[in-house]
Amino acid sequence: MNELLGTIDKPNVVESSCFLEGKEVTTSSFTKANRHYETVARQTFSYIFLNVGKHKSKHNEAHLEIGDKRLSGFLLKANRVLVCLSEKETNISNVRAHIQQVQHLIAKAEVERMLA
Repeated sequence: MNELLGTIDKPNVVESSCFLEGKEVTTSSFTKANRHYETVARQTFSYIFLNVGKHKSKHNEAHLEIGDKRLSGFLLKANRVLVCLSEKETNISNVRAHIQQVQHLIAKAEVERMLA
């Protein structure tokens, strides 16, 4: 999964990323200097997507701005969230398009993880 984060992280689009499984970070490329953003993302997106599931909503994306950064959470499947850290000025559409481009790699990694 660490190799996959290297593909998700893209200069000028996604600085760092991580996968959440429930309330736990399973894999992360967040630097030590940005670890506080990961903590906020873990707490925030686990809460948001838990409630989305409870209400049977089809929302699968959420964004949070903190200072000059933006956290984007993408619900991949129940209890599994991809979190991306970007500069606040980065166009959300560019982040979304990039994640859509690598989603097949994410799905492939999920299958391989389940088979391992």
